[in-house]
Amino acid sequence: MILLSIFEALVAIKIMVVGGALLVASVQDVRSREVSDKIWGIAVPVGLMMTLIEAIMTPGYPYMLALLSGIFSVALAFGIYYAGLYGGADAKALAMIAAALPLPPYGFLGASPFFPLTVLGNGIILSLLLIPACLVWNVLFYLRGKPLFSGIVARWWEKLVAVLIGVRVKASTAESVHFNLMERVKEDGKRGFRFIHKVEDEAEGAAEEREGGGGSASGVTERRDGMDEKGEVHMCEGYAYVWVTPAIPMIVFLFVGFVLYFFAGDFVFRIVTILL
Repeated sequence: MILLSIFEALVAIKIMVVGGALLVASVQDVRSREVSDKIWGIAVPVGLMMTLIEAIMTPGYPYMLALLSGIFSVALAFGIYYAGLYGGADAKALAMIAAALPLPPYGFLGASPFFPLTVLGNGIILSLLLIPACLVWNVLFYLRGKPLFSGIVARWWEKLVAVLIGVRVKASTAESVHFNLMERVKEDGKRGFRFIHKVEDEAEGAAEEREGGGGSASGVTERRDGMDEKGEVHMCEGYAYVWVTPAIPMIVFLFVGFVLYFFAGDFVFRIVTILL
């Protein structure tokens, strides 16, 4: 009974450590687009130490499964980071989860044995909710009698992608709220869409702002030199409306996905179970 109480206390502490670190990191990322490494410097060793204690104290603990989960999750986390699909803080967050909770905290029933990937899957599915939100916004924008693609030169499929992953807002709104610009202006002056936005682009814009380059944290006025290696201008200054994507940090979705796991479980596992 004492061992059971200690085990439950360890699990509860690990959940609080992971949840607290994700919450603090999410707040920092939303406010400043930067996350302090001190968060991971504290949470990772504390979580790893408690996992080792749990493994030693638990009869029949699945050491190899936990080790495989940790190694695979960390490798995937940093692989996605080096592919430029999300930021370093997101990769470190998954590494922290792998250290503290490599396995589901309350057993494998209804969940993948690789708990960090469960949190990542939950976060990705939650982020997909932006698609219907963007679609509704654009439909209402159109119904108010405002043209969606005025001044934009694009193919039909580009317009379809745009209404699903972006919104058209006033340029002043895009400057004052965290958005990523989804337009580009080529050398010939024609405006088109720019769908691929890697995290290093936003980081570069933020760095220029800190160095006095006059950029905006929203990403709308990033790269004031105007030109990249393709000869495209990532600026649409002087226009009343611009196309943008909501710049909600992935770590926010990881935090919400982590919390919702304890109420709704593993979203990906549930979807696969239903389909099969």
